[in-house]
Amino acid sequence: MAVRQVVKHGHQVLTGNLPQIEEVTPELRAIIDDMVDTMREGDPPGVGLAGPQIGEALRVVVAEPPPDHEDDVAVYRDAVVLINPQIVMASGREVIEEGCLSCPGVTADVERPSHVVVTGLDIDGKSVKLEVTGALARIFQHEIDHLNGKFFFDHLNPLKRQLVKARIRRT
Repeated sequence: MAVRQVVKHGHQVLTGNLPQIEEVTPELRAIIDDMVDTMREGDPPGVGLAGPQIGEALRVVVAEPPPDHEDDVAVYRDAVVLINPQIVMASGREVIEEGCLSCPGVTADVERPSHVVVTGLDIDGKSVKLEVTGALARIFQHEIDHLNGKFFFDHLNPLKRQLVKARIRRT
C-alpha cells in the first residue's frame, strides 16, 4: 500500500477509452489499496478517486462513503470500490460545488442528478447494483466521468467551462 502521485488535467491517461477489467487479480487489488491510500492521504485528501487519476488506465473507482451511507453498501477498507462501474439510472437534480484532485485549487458549482443506480463489480469480482443518493451519488458520477475522459467542468455551460479551464492552466 502506498500513496501515489495524482496526475493532473492534461495527462493522456485522463482522456478515457479504457477497456473493461476482466478479472480481479492480486495486482489489481494492490492498485486498489494504493487508490484508497492516495484518496485518503493525498494533499488534500479526497472523497473519491478513479484509476486514471493515479496514472492507471483501469476502470476502477474508490469512494469514501459519507457517515450516513446505506448499510447495504459493501466496503473494502471502509471505502466503496467499484470495478467497471456504469450509471444505469439517474434522477433528480442538485447543484453543489465540486473540485477535483486532478485540478487542485479549482472548484465550480455543478448540476448533477441527485439519485443514481450504479452497477459494476466489487473487490471480489461479484456483480453489484447500488442505489445511492446525496454525496455518494455525486462522488460516483464524478469518478465515473474520469473513466470516460470527462471532468466536472464539462458539465458547465461553455463560458463557465472556459473560465474554469483558464484557472486550471494558471495553477
